Amino acid sequence: METLYIFTDGELKRKNHALYFVPKSKDSKPFFVPLKNISSIMIFSEVSFNKKFLGLLAKEGIPTFFYGYYGDFIGSFYPPENNKTGEMIVLQFQYYYDLSKRLEIAKGILESAVLNMLWVLNGYKEITSEELNYIVKIKDSLKKQNNIPALMAIEGNIRKAYYKALGKIVKRKGFNFDERLKRPPKDEINALISFGNIILYNTVLAEIYKTSLEPRISFLHETNKRKFSLQLDIAEIFKPIIVDKAILKLVNKKEIKKEDFNFNNNGVFLYEDAKKKFINEIEERLNKKVTIYENQNVTFKTVIRHECYKLIRHLKGVEKFKGFVMG
Repeated sequence: METLYIFTDGELKRKNHALYFVPKSKDSKPFFVPLKNISSIMIFSEVSFNKKFLGLLAKEGIPTFFYGYYGDFIGSFYPPENNKTGEMIVLQFQYYYDLSKRLEIAKGILESAVLNMLWVLNGYKEITSEELNYIVKIKDSLKKQNNIPALMAIEGNIRKAYYKALGKIVKRKGFNFDERLKRPPKDEINALISFGNIILYNTVLAEIYKTSLEPRISFLHETNKRKFSLQLDIAEIFKPIIVDKAILKLVNKKEIKKEDFNFNNNGVFLYEDAKKKFINEIEERLNKKVTIYENQNVTFKTVIRHECYKLIRHLKGVEKFKGFVMG
């Protein structure tokens, strides 16, 4: 099942057991997409639909995400969660409120995320062993922390060193990237990271939807900051592998150039063609196969859902959670 991306203005309808899209422009042709092929929908254009179509999304369990003109996330239609159980909600609350249990999960997420950052940086001639060792040294201090704010502070220091290293890699292609600036992004690489992360967060949320996990209860990130937060936890593991690697490939191969960005008073954002190019690269990575067990090759999108099931088994006391690590 695939994510359907819509960049054309038009109308979404139900026709038999398929999604039917009618473009606003007469120069474009309508198209069908069988519902069985759709895992989620991401809409970047002006699209209309009625309550009957929302009922179809709810019945088929298809989360839908809406983005603004600049690629900023507006909101989502999150269908009723038929897979959710009282047992899982109680377990998540128990692990969230028990600090030692919460820390164990949070440290597991960060440990794998940092190892994946190191995997990304390895092999680039611009990155010295001293820089890599510095990140490893900070990572090793995660084990000593006894509260979530301390963990997040360490994570911030690691990210700062990691992004500084990424800045050295992209500089040879004419891009300046000194620090992470989110709201709004102030340079091209920040714009790519912000947009790519939003796509990944919603991809992860669509995978969480298919499991019994409650997306409002997280462990590394606080639950009171936004409606859904668990996808932020799980996405930490995959941001280096999916988003950052996609950025490095597009920049290094000059498939994304400086003229692909819109500079204005609101910040720096990608033009539509660049968004499509970036999404295609992210999707290519999500559909790339990797070995997780002996003789078991699955796509990264499946690996993301597999992380959800690993977390479920941890909460049920079946096995300890250990995040996915490239290598």
